[in-house]
Amino acid sequence: MNLVDEIRAAARSGGMLTQLIAINLGVFLLVNLVGVFYFLSGDGGGANVLTPYFAVPASIPMLFTKPWTIFTYMFLHEGFLHILFNILWLYWFGTIFLQYFSSKQLLGLYILGGLFGGLFYIVAFNVFPVFAPSVAVSQALGASASVIAIVAATAVYIPNYVVQLMFIGPVKLKWIAIVMIVLDVMGIPSTNSGGHLAHLGGAF
Repeated sequence: MNLVDEIRAAARSGGMLTQLIAINLGVFLLVNLVGVFYFLSGDGGGANVLTPYFAVPASIPMLFTKPWTIFTYMFLHEGFLHILFNILWLYWFGTIFLQYFSSKQLLGLYILGGLFGGLFYIVAFNVFPVFAPSVAVSQALGASASVIAIVAATAVYIPNYVVQLMFIGPVKLKWIAIVMIVLDVMGIPSTNSGGHLAHLGGAF
């Protein structure tokens, strides 16, 4: 059994949560390794060379030319901190979610959260005039919408479930979800408007 087969076997044996984490990490490594190849070949680019093919665009005409991006964007990350925090939140809340629901429901919620996040982002960028100048070049990527869908769903189902937060202490899930949503609303007028809008779509 080679290394790739060993990784696949470990992912399958670990359950759906482990598989989702493994897919995100695998895509992250692939994108960055391809970026290294392009950099060394002198073609420029870097880690973001594949981003336009798998990130979801805000432009509806562009989305029609690559409709698969509404799915692929939710597994795509570029920066290390971006994927690190998404994976940590996915693991923490996915573990709690699986105490009450099945692995199939976790996968369904991950996909639906990502789809709603992507659609909300696209609609918002095409409806609100403030985004008109950037709609043609804007794109979204990352598992954040899927992750916050899991956070919100878990908080709605067991709002008084208590978790221990470092430096804070015991906090009920409902307050974590409320704070995350409020921060996303407040973050809309920032340089990452699309990300915050996708988060809100996922939470919805």
